[in-house]
Amino acid sequence: MTVATPSLLAYFDASVHYGPDNATPVSAAVGFLVEDGVETYIEQSMHVDAFVSSAALELRALVETVRAVVDRFDRVSSVHLHGDADAALRSTDPAHPAEPTDAVGRRRVREARDLLADVPVVTYRAVDRSRNARAHELARRGHRE
Repeated sequence: MTVATPSLLAYFDASVHYGPDNATPVSAAVGFLVEDGVETYIEQSMHVDAFVSSAALELRALVETVRAVVDRFDRVSSVHLHGDADAALRSTDPAHPAEPTDAVGRRRVREARDLLADVPVVTYRAVDRSRNARAHELARRGHRE
């Protein structure tokens, strides 16, 4: 008997807290979860010490999600990435020509694609915040304030 490799659903989000002027970022964090529709395998919140933009932070959340999948599973049949950051998803999806204009964003896109290179099926889906609520909650938990 062969053991089936999992098909995974991965949700990610980033969060930035701003100071009293509502313009100066004071804390950043990412959160993500990985499940198969029945069982949740990974839930994580991470504080981020430095970030260059909200877009780069969303890409960081996506990369950390993918890294956690690769670290946890030897093989998977598919990974379906969900997030409310359409630009991060589009830039990482090889089917779209969008590419970040900054070096950090381009590096993160390359890293995510490299980590996913051996996964037979990868999909990218933008969802609204209500469908990404758990990842959003995990991202908000990552703040150190």
